[in-house]
Amino acid sequence: MLEKGRKMKTTTIKDIAKKLVISFSTVSRALSNDPVVNVKTAHRIKQMAAEMDYTPNLAARGLVRGKSEAIAFISTRFAAPFISNVLDSFEQRAFYTNRYVHGISPYSTRNEEELKELLLKRILRSKMADAVVMLTIKPREETLKDFNAAKVPVILIENAMKGAHSITINNQSGAEKAVNHLLDGGRRNIGLIIGETMQPPSRDVNAAAVERKLGYVAAHEKRGLHIKDNNIEVIHAYIYEEGKKALDNFLKKPVKPDAIFCAAGDIVAMGVLERADELGIKIPGDMAVIGYDDVLAARHLNPPLTTVRQPLEDIGTMAFDMAIEAIDGKLKKDKNVVIDPELIIRESA
Repeated sequence: MLEKGRKMKTTTIKDIAKKLVISFSTVSRALSNDPVVNVKTAHRIKQMAAEMDYTPNLAARGLVRGKSEAIAFISTRFAAPFISNVLDSFEQRAFYTNRYVHGISPYSTRNEEELKELLLKRILRSKMADAVVMLTIKPREETLKDFNAAKVPVILIENAMKGAHSITINNQSGAEKAVNHLLDGGRRNIGLIIGETMQPPSRDVNAAAVERKLGYVAAHEKRGLHIKDNNIEVIHAYIYEEGKKALDNFLKKPVKPDAIFCAAGDIVAMGVLERADELGIKIPGDMAVIGYDDVLAARHLNPPLTTVRQPLEDIGTMAFDMAIEAIDGKLKKDKNVVIDPELIIRESA
């Protein structure tokens, strides 16, 4: 126990260097994961740092480097499995690389356009982040120009803009794969559950929803099939209950669907499956169902859900690595990665 008034001594990089009889700069580089340092030497330094209970002074480091030692991660909300899974893998990558371990700052905009822009301006003016990652949303063009001028990189997931790095999913291709699978199985009245595809007042348009609807339409048109306008149900919150309500709405229509493509995600599709079970509708006998995302629970449903798989863990990892590359000045021009999703066939379709 410390004596009253006595301060606990903080271990510094110099203390570690003195203990190991090596240079201050070598210790500093090793703790910053600089590949210049020999692997065995770096391991020995990190082991000693742990034994001596070394904690980096992030504030001081930030002042020296002119950095905030934080990455802002912004999305509409974090309750949705797609978003939370991407954020989780983003965080795991930080721990794996030992970069920004305690410096990931998540922000939710609740999909409010003005709130998003105010947040971005505050981040920029207060120098709150070394990079900004935006999932399913994007900044206004003038805001992005301000970030570029300040040399704060912006990484977009599910969107792309000139002046920003991006990771996008070929959502149109994923939707076409799903609908073609249903058509190949003899389904001809395929209902679509989709997020908002029109620009709502004061809210961001969902680029993924727009692309998935295009895929649904394209799959039909390539076979000369007519799409019924009343075969589309639009949802807003991407929650379980919306799936149940959407199925009820489909069943009120003159011609009931023999399949449903839930482009709004697996969680909404789960609501469809539960409501179908309550109503005695056999899946896939009476109605086939396909979701989108391939969340962990999808394979454990009854029946297991056929779905379009997005590599959620890979997306978070790639986004983190892209942010680090941009912060370190390794990206001299926009880096744009496009992922082609995979159809995972299970018993629901």
